[in-house]
Amino acid sequence: MKITDFSKPNAMEELVSRIAEDGWAVVDHFLPADSVKTLRKECMAAHREGGFHVAGIGRGGDFTVQEGIRSDEVMWLEPETDSASQKAYFTQLDQIKQQMNEQFFMGLNEFEGHFAIYNEGALYKKHLDAFRGQRSRVLTVVFYLNDDWASDDGGELRLYLDPNGESEIRDIMPIAGRAVIFMAERFWHEVLPACRDRMSITGWFKVRST
Repeated sequence: MKITDFSKPNAMEELVSRIAEDGWAVVDHFLPADSVKTLRKECMAAHREGGFHVAGIGRGGDFTVQEGIRSDEVMWLEPETDSASQKAYFTQLDQIKQQMNEQFFMGLNEFEGHFAIYNEGALYKKHLDAFRGQRSRVLTVVFYLNDDWASDDGGELRLYLDPNGESEIRDIMPIAGRAVIFMAERFWHEVLPACRDRMSITGWFKVRST
C-alpha cells in the first residue's frame, strides 16, 4: 500500500495524483504531532463533558440508530471554531479542496465533519458514504487521533476497491496523524471492531445541490 508522507516536499501533488488515478489515498503526518495530540485531548474532553451522541444511519425521516450496523458516538465540528488545532485541520483541508477543484473541476464546496469515538468493540458495517438519491458528499476524509496504535489493537478501516464491495480489500490501521481520503460514492468501506477506544475526525467535502 502506497502512503504519502505529508511532511515531505511535493506531498500535495502526490496526494492529488493518487486520488485522480486510484480514487483513494493514505496520508501520514497530515498534521504535526502536537496538533494531533491537542485534537485528541479536545475529543476526549468533549466526550467526558457529554458533547457526543450515538450515531445513526440515514437522514431526516429515514434517520435511525441501529447499533448492530453502527455503534460509534459523534460530535459535529463547527467551522467557526476557536480551537487552533481544529483551524489547522480545516486549513489543510482547504488546500486539498483548492487543488482538487483547480485540477479536476470537482466543484467541492463546504466540508462537514465530526469527531467520532468507537468504544472498545464498536463497529460500522460495510456502507457507502453517499445518501440515496443525493450527490452532495463527494470526497470522504478520515483523520485518526490514536496514539501508540498497534496492529493487534484492531479497528482498521477496511476499504473495498472493487465497485461492488465484495473483494480486493485494503485494511488500514488508524494510527495518529494518518488520513484516508477517497471518493465517497465509489468505495464501500467498514470499520472493524477494536480492542481499545478509537478516535477520529470523519468528514466529507460536498458539492452544491442543484
